[in-house]
Amino acid sequence: MMNCAMLPDEITSTPSKPLVAICSQDAEVYLFLHHILDVDGFASTLASTREEMFDLADTANIRAWILDCHSGNGMAANCVRLRQDPRTGGLPIVALISQDAQDQHIALLKAGIDECFVRPMVPAKLLAYLRSRLGGPARSAAGLSLSYGAIEMELDTYHVRCSGEEVVLGPIEFKLLRHMLENPERVLSRDELIKTAWPRNVFVGPRTVDVHISRLRRCFRPFSRADMIRTVRLGGYALEDLSSARG
Repeated sequence: MMNCAMLPDEITSTPSKPLVAICSQDAEVYLFLHHILDVDGFASTLASTREEMFDLADTANIRAWILDCHSGNGMAANCVRLRQDPRTGGLPIVALISQDAQDQHIALLKAGIDECFVRPMVPAKLLAYLRSRLGGPARSAAGLSLSYGAIEMELDTYHVRCSGEEVVLGPIEFKLLRHMLENPERVLSRDELIKTAWPRNVFVGPRTVDVHISRLRRCFRPFSRADMIRTVRLGGYALEDLSSARG
């Protein structure tokens, strides 16, 4: 069951933001997709059941569909229904699938899927596809970026690189790293990180921060000989220069 308290309070479409429906029962997947779509200028909304999918077709100006596909969750059948429905038949439909889901991939192709992206997904590829199909929104020419040591973060495309190599982060890890890049070498308390990375209406304890910092460290481990994040006893965490990053 999806924990609705973890989801954004309100997601609406505006004339300048094409609305993308995310069909998933996984709150973390939804938050990840919502975040990368939002920073690239798209609006998004959630459909966690088949009934909600077709309610959206009646009540919202959906421009594209993203199906979070897992074995046995019936997304191929949902794709068939979307293709057959005159309200949704001409819209782009994208699927997220596992690396070993060859049979599911074939079923989705037969069902009329437009594009499949294999997990772990590079966000820029999904965003580029949606921009090509929906005709926008336009990306900033200059872009917004942060950098420190070997780390580079492009805020408008959700790209993160270390020593030139792409690093895929979840939404919480992305927010934590962004705050650290904005405050390099400064010791950041767990309370400060909670306010930065989690919604105000969600209770988060210090141990949860530690878990996500550990995930962030693991994401960068293949690219650095040294730990990029220093733990300060009773203080919190600080981002350090990755001068020993691998070339």
